[in-house]
Amino acid sequence: MAIKRRPLQNEQGVLSTTDFGLFYPTGYMVIAFERYEDAEQSCRDLRIGGYDPVDCDLHTAEEVAEFDQRQLDNAGLMARLGKSAKAVEKDLQAARKGATFLRVFAPNDLDAERVMNVVRRRPFIHVHRYHRFAIEDLGEWESWQ
Repeated sequence: MAIKRRPLQNEQGVLSTTDFGLFYPTGYMVIAFERYEDAEQSCRDLRIGGYDPVDCDLHTAEEVAEFDQRQLDNAGLMARLGKSAKAVEKDLQAARKGATFLRVFAPNDLDAERVMNVVRRRPFIHVHRYHRFAIEDLGEWESWQ
């Protein structure tokens, strides 16, 4: 049985996967790397391992900082009460320090472990895995400040 990926954008290119107005990419992992080169190599390794470009993509600090700040500025009360806002704030802090982000489709435990086997090869800042009703923190690099 093939796993159906939910599109992250609608036909107009607007992000359509949300949790009370905040971006919530169910089935995806978002990994923050301190160095662009580490994120790029991890993405390349995942693609060599079989991931499609649409399932594994890079985002710069500037892109994420602008996007996350806009998300938080427009978030409603319900969004601010949940863990979604905390994850966005954590990503925003890393983006403001220059982090590069990798977003990878990993809808099940086996895929998530495959991704983490690649991610752990290089220093990363943090990893969020978006489940249907929860955001799982899969680790933080201890030397990140």
